[in-house]
Amino acid sequence: MKEKLKQMLTHNLTLKILSVILAVFTWLIMVNVSNPMMTVTQTVPVEFTNADVLTEAGLTYEPVGRNSVTVSYKIHVRDEARVTASDFAAYADLAQLYDVTGAIPVQAEPSSYMARLLVVSGSVSVSPAVVRIQTEPIQTKTFALGVRTVGDEAEEYDLGGIELTPARISVTGAESVIGQISSLGVEIDVEGIDTDITGEAPVCFYDANGNLLDLGDKVQLSEQQVSYRVTVLRVEDLTLDFIVSGTVAPGYRFTGVESDVRSISVVGPRASLADMTSLTISGDILDIDGAAGDMVVEVDLNAFLPDNISLVADQPSVVTVTMHVERLETRQYEFRLDRVEFLGRNPDYEYTFAEQALILQIRGLSEDLDTIDAGSIRITADLTGLEPGEHQIVLNAELKDGFDYIGPTALRVSIADVSAGTDSTDADGNPSHESDGADRTGENSRQSDGAGGAGESSRHADSADGSGESSRQADGADGAGESSRQADGADGNGEISRQADSADAAAETEAGGETESQSD
Repeated sequence: MKEKLKQMLTHNLTLKILSVILAVFTWLIMVNVSNPMMTVTQTVPVEFTNADVLTEAGLTYEPVGRNSVTVSYKIHVRDEARVTASDFAAYADLAQLYDVTGAIPVQAEPSSYMARLLVVSGSVSVSPAVVRIQTEPIQTKTFALGVRTVGDEAEEYDLGGIELTPARISVTGAESVIGQISSLGVEIDVEGIDTDITGEAPVCFYDANGNLLDLGDKVQLSEQQVSYRVTVLRVEDLTLDFIVSGTVAPGYRFTGVESDVRSISVVGPRASLADMTSLTISGDILDIDGAAGDMVVEVDLNAFLPDNISLVADQPSVVTVTMHVERLETRQYEFRLDRVEFLGRNPDYEYTFAEQALILQIRGLSEDLDTIDAGSIRITADLTGLEPGEHQIVLNAELKDGFDYIGPTALRVSIADVSAGTDSTDADGNPSHESDGADRTGENSRQSDGAGGAGESSRHADSADGSGESSRQADGADGAGESSRQADGADGNGEISRQADSADAAAETEAGGETESQSD
């Protein structure tokens, strides 16, 4: 059977192929000559007209189901390829809306000259014949525009501000659609920028979670594009400089200030930041007047920044500042007198001090007082110009910073003139002794030395011209012929004077009580 079928197909094969080709060619000739009619279908989107009818009623619409129809028409076979779906228009007139079902009749017709010319008139039909819509109230809502930046600006730069025009946009649409919108904004690419930029960007819609919404033509905007200007500022790190004012309570000392933030990052114009390396914090907020312990305050840095400089976005604006105030202690230290530096000593004087060691009182912080020793203390006293006698001299102390010298502030000293008993010879080779009297001619004087000559009396006989004049001088109120005794004392005056009585004067006479006589 198979062999018989194979023989039938292959017998006169060439003739059979030629017959098929001839049949096709004959059909093409007949079709082109006769050009018969054919029915063609196209899918055409529905266009809604007279939307203002619903708008005036405060309503908007949304198609339910398909938003397109199938258009059928008749055309000659040879013209089929010359007409497409775009050559037809399907209309749904909203003025013909049937409110109960939301159905609107659909009409279709050729919209291009070629279609009207080639499509058989009256052959156009539509399926389905109606479309349905859902209406709901229209809502208009105005949103403030936000900004989302994409990328990072250049290193050591920050965005100073972004200006949008307009800053607010109104959105109109169905209540259900408007309800999906949480915010509006624009997205700006700032990758690597180090200078100001300008441009335009489309409006974006975001839901409550910040996700981008694609609403298409479901809403109408008051503005489709938004202009923007991005300002780029310089970033600078500033140290915080705290200036504390006021005086702490007696017995306390301000020891320093501490902050939980020591430096901040700020942004501003290059010119304003060119000379800034620190931010000064001062004023009443850092006043420690009368403080007797640590003070802790909260400082708002924004109050101390210039108007055109601000903190970077992630920088805290409030810092905690602690001003440390510690109690002072007073301790005593023994200081040998031989370590005192006495200035202005007179080599002719002998100095005797009431103390052989000083008990110094020094005030400071406890931990600082632990480090002090005698080698770090310098005590000086000035003896310049002091005469023999007793004196109170001022002690001056030099200490390291951070210490206060309390006392003692003075020291008692006795000064004696050790050169007062030195003898000398007059011009004639006669020995002479110093006398405290103003007139030494014919004077008998008695001197006493404070160093050890107390009680010593001396006589001085003067023969001026060899006339045998004898003179005798007694101690009187007027001081003439005075016998004096001097002694160094300890009462502060340094001198005790004693007057010779009349018995001493009588003993000094050379003629057994005779009175003074003079010869011409």
